[in-house]
Amino acid sequence: MTNTTSTEYRSIFKELRSLMPQRSLSFADALQRAEAQANRLLSLHGITCGPVPTEIVTELPRVRVEHDWDMPASGSAVWDGTNWVISLNAAEHSLRQRFSLFHEFKHIIDHPTRDLIENDEMAERVADYFAACVLMPKAWVKAAFCNETQKIEALAEKFAVSPRAMSVRLAQLGLTTAVDRCERRHRSSSYRRVGRYFRQLPARPLLEGVAA
Repeated sequence: MTNTTSTEYRSIFKELRSLMPQRSLSFADALQRAEAQANRLLSLHGITCGPVPTEIVTELPRVRVEHDWDMPASGSAVWDGTNWVISLNAAEHSLRQRFSLFHEFKHIIDHPTRDLIENDEMAERVADYFAACVLMPKAWVKAAFCNETQKIEALAEKFAVSPRAMSVRLAQLGLTTAVDRCERRHRSSSYRRVGRYFRQLPARPLLEGVAA
């Protein structure tokens, strides 16, 4: 992946930040905007399949990524006057660091409009959701789940995320492993036949730490 020019850097941030309205956001609105930003980021880089390369962030001008063995958290992002510095916890698994990278990038994107988010807890959950949408886009995960495999470990490997992150993402999208046909008589009438049987779970936002 080639280095992004300064012009492209400004364009990427302008594009992503333009998706945030200049008004206070409900939690549902913030999640919707985060997914739109994630999809736009992938589109701007022409990425159509996983695993998503971290270079779409690490190679941006004015963004520097450091690895710290003594961090008390998974990551942080600060402006040092010249660059955005994303610090990642080097003691954590590389898959967790991938997730943390995009989580912190969301905080950078939203810096000019950070006051539109209700509180810090909400901002953290929205950043988690953004990271999940970048690394595990809804359409890609559904296609892989329906056409390739329903094994969490295999899906996690395909998207270069942890099994825990993939498990939560599947639940978030209303997907679980196929229900065994011989057990269907014991299942609720809420299940419907679509070639295979899937359990529909209510969508839940990713909570901080699911990449562990």
